[in-house]
Amino acid sequence: MDGHYPIRAVAKLTGLSIDTLRAWERRYQAIVPARTDRGRQYTHENIQRLILLRELVERGQTISQIAPMPDAELRKALANTQAAVRKAAPNVSIHELVDLFANFEHTRANAELGRQAALLSPRDLVYGVVLPLLREVGQRWHRGEIGIAQEHLVSSAVHHLLGSMVRLYPPRPGAPRIVIATLSGELHEFGIMAAAMIATFSGLNPLLLGPNLPAAEMMQAARKTSASIVLVGCSGAPVSPAALAELAATVPEGAELWVGGPEPSGAVPGVFFLPDMESFERLCIVRGTPGPQTVFTASEPDRLRSAHGSGGDSGAD
Repeated sequence: MDGHYPIRAVAKLTGLSIDTLRAWERRYQAIVPARTDRGRQYTHENIQRLILLRELVERGQTISQIAPMPDAELRKALANTQAAVRKAAPNVSIHELVDLFANFEHTRANAELGRQAALLSPRDLVYGVVLPLLREVGQRWHRGEIGIAQEHLVSSAVHHLLGSMVRLYPPRPGAPRIVIATLSGELHEFGIMAAAMIATFSGLNPLLLGPNLPAAEMMQAARKTSASIVLVGCSGAPVSPAALAELAATVPEGAELWVGGPEPSGAVPGVFFLPDMESFERLCIVRGTPGPQTVFTASEPDRLRSAHGSGGDSGAD
């Protein structure tokens, strides 16, 4: 890969429409992409700058004012804006939020989640609120401080958030389908719910089937929906290489098998292992980008590759 991206890929990676990209370039000289016989070609630095510009515009800045600013000033302006938002509406205390669920004060807890959803971008909501919330609930459950009823309350609230995100950010026509579930015996679904959220705003079309699903049912759903990806979450002990190899053999033709969770001791042909949610998000963006499929660069961790050189585990468990 030469480190350059076509405009359609940039539109997907930045969340900006192609018309907006062209207008910002033509009217405000916000960026100056290279031009080749393949059309506009954008660098990674161009993409990062465009994301900064978009986030500032979303927070009330005008593109005509900020387009001439260097990247360092854009980052400073964004940090100042984020600090002002935090001062006006302090971030939720995850500890206090879990206390509300633990005390069955779900109306107040859901109201706080709704407030955060209105203030934060989808990505900030997932990484700043949802993942810490699920992590804290899981830890308290393992310590015996909360029961199944409270865990179900949190699951219901997160499912509601996921539904809201799907309505606000519907998948584009033709977006690759990703089937998400855990295997039989794996009862925890918090990780796969967070993964479904990330997939939603990263360009994929998630089908969240939930926990404790027989492998045959998972693959049947993948076949019937023409899924491009099957994500298996695993929060406990790693699935054995033999079991994973057997699972990989049942994946519908043309689909990829992704596994989030502890890495098995040996390589498994045909399986993508993901070490954390950030790696899962990056791979979602790659697979969700329209046009010719992007390939991995040499800087990507080897564990993000398929069996020809992969390993890793994931927070998508």
